[in-house]
Amino acid sequence: MKKAILKYIFSILFLSLVCTIARGQEQDQNDELFVQEEIKEPLQLKGISFGVNIGRFSDYVFKPERVSYEGAFNINLSNKYFGIIEAGYATTNLNKDNYNYLSEGYFIKAGMDKNLLKKYPSDFLGIGFRIGNSQFSHSASNIVIESERWETTQTSIENESHSFYWLEASFGLKGEIFKNVYLGWSALVKINVSGIDKDFIPYNIPGFGKYSGSIKMGVNYYIYYQIPFNRK
Repeated sequence: MKKAILKYIFSILFLSLVCTIARGQEQDQNDELFVQEEIKEPLQLKGISFGVNIGRFSDYVFKPERVSYEGAFNINLSNKYFGIIEAGYATTNLNKDNYNYLSEGYFIKAGMDKNLLKKYPSDFLGIGFRIGNSQFSHSASNIVIESERWETTQTSIENESHSFYWLEASFGLKGEIFKNVYLGWSALVKINVSGIDKDFIPYNIPGFGKYSGSIKMGVNYYIYYQIPFNRK
């Protein structure tokens, strides 16, 4: 009786071991097939896009002292990765009762976006990273300094040139509204990495925006046209 029980237990253990090994081999085969499929699908050029930041045009209404333009160029790799270059130009002419402020300059940003969508690869929902640089100059004139003890004086700050760097992370979405025409937006977090002159803080840094600290939040609204390649 005991021998029969031991034999029965041994048989169950043996069958369990065989099934486990078989499942492991099947999983290894599936993993190998998955790796082979990944290797067989290299990144392909799906298109290049040109875009305009339409959010900049709101400055005419909400920030009339500032005029700015921004455009973008990106390369679509298998609808998964997007190489990005963004550039623009901005001027500020701010007139107050006790000073006049002028600035102008340009900026450029370079980085990459990653599409997290798989079901609808022609659209975009993902994250991005940029490195930005702004070259600008600014000055102030007719600065009125009032004092209760001394006479009111007037001075100015000569034109100064600066180079400003920042890092930028984004999360956004983009959808095809017409064939090869896309509309999208992105939420941005910008981090100053080059410091700032505390004695003469710029009112607006091209590409970065109004300086209010080392970290700045923002939103971009873009419209793109994609020149398609290999599109099914």
